[in-house]
Amino acid sequence: MFVFGKISDEHIVEQIKSGDEKILLHLYKEYHSLIKSFILKNGGDDNNIDDIVQETIISLWKNVQKPTFLLQAKLSTYVIAIAKNKWFKEFKKRSRFRRVDATHCRTMKASSTSINLDHAIIVKIVQEMDETCRRLLAYFYFDGLNNKSIAEKLNFANTNTVKSKKYQCFKKLQATVLEQYQKEDFI
Repeated sequence: MFVFGKISDEHIVEQIKSGDEKILLHLYKEYHSLIKSFILKNGGDDNNIDDIVQETIISLWKNVQKPTFLLQAKLSTYVIAIAKNKWFKEFKKRSRFRRVDATHCRTMKASSTSINLDHAIIVKIVQEMDETCRRLLAYFYFDGLNNKSIAEKLNFANTNTVKSKKYQCFKKLQATVLEQYQKEDFI
């Protein structure tokens, strides 16, 4: 059950489902730096990190314990998605109660304009893609549907077909973005 000296995602899920709390320490060590990096890049500081890491690991534990849980991505992808949700919720809550000076307001305005512009660019490019890619990417990234639901909506044979086609479509999207824009356009 070990992969190149690391515990496999499947083994971690099995340990959580069996209630083996020893895996919690491994999860904390494994994902602490990944979550820390995300928080620091997104307006947080060292005071926020431990709380978000702990909340993320607890949410992971609870989610995996659910009988309907099915890991459909790498565990690290799933963990960072939970951490992002936790952090953005916390960041939004804190920003409501914090006084913001005029300089910070101008920075936030510029930043949110940039995010809206980035989103608009991606939406525009997705709309120009073939119908299958357009629908698949919209279902997954914009509507938040899982692979099973997408397979049913697009009449694909199974979730593996969805994963493969999603990868191909995302690579097309990525190539188009890199072809049309420079990295500095998004910073």
